[in-house]
Amino acid sequence: MPTDGILLEYLTISVLLFLPRVNKSPTSTTMSFDEIDKTFGTKNRDQGYDMLKARLDKGDRSVEVLWRMAQVIHERSACMPKAQRKAAINDGLKFAEEAVQKDSNHFKALKWNAVLIGQATEYMPTKEKLECSKKFKELLDKSLAKEPKDTALLHLRGRYKFSVASLTWLEKKLASTFYQQPPSHSYEEANEDFLAAYKVNPKWMENLFFIAKCYVALKDKNNARKYLTELCDIEPYSDAEQEFLDDAKAMLSKL
Repeated sequence: MPTDGILLEYLTISVLLFLPRVNKSPTSTTMSFDEIDKTFGTKNRDQGYDMLKARLDKGDRSVEVLWRMAQVIHERSACMPKAQRKAAINDGLKFAEEAVQKDSNHFKALKWNAVLIGQATEYMPTKEKLECSKKFKELLDKSLAKEPKDTALLHLRGRYKFSVASLTWLEKKLASTFYQQPPSHSYEEANEDFLAAYKVNPKWMENLFFIAKCYVALKDKNNARKYLTELCDIEPYSDAEQEFLDDAKAMLSKL
């Protein structure tokens, strides 16, 4: 079993959704939610952000504004150098948490709260990560109960299972101090979720990277090479995707 598993690695997730490479610019200066949504995943996301910010400045803190702010901040953070992401991610998390406070059953609010917690905990000390772990799992389970085929959530669950499978004996002992019944998962279980997401988004670089990591952990070098090669054939769209590409090339060179 690999020894580089980090306790609660699933909480340090950037969860970078596959963003379609389209660039259609809305012409209206006052955009509806439908028009704002069309800017997500495009180079016009900043225009959508500005329209949402304008709504906030006018006092609109509805759940529909808040979860969209969380999503667009998530997307913008992926295009920042890693050292500059922390402040943006924390801002996005605040919007996501407020959205859930407004409506604890709203799917998009729950989903983006889970995603942003995953990003934010990359910058938290261990104790704070542990305090967030149960909330993260609760949000993930509640979101998946509403949309069991959502690819971002499947990937998140795969990351959670992967991190559990990677725990060392000492990490399991530490986890037992926070859980009455510590979770138990395998690399095969993690890969089921990654592969399910792959069927929908086959060019999602982060997901491809973790499929390969599962196969490396399972000592299946042929499949690991297959998915790493697919990843390396994709042009990165953001700073974060470039990081996955660099890591994939390094991993591939060792197989």
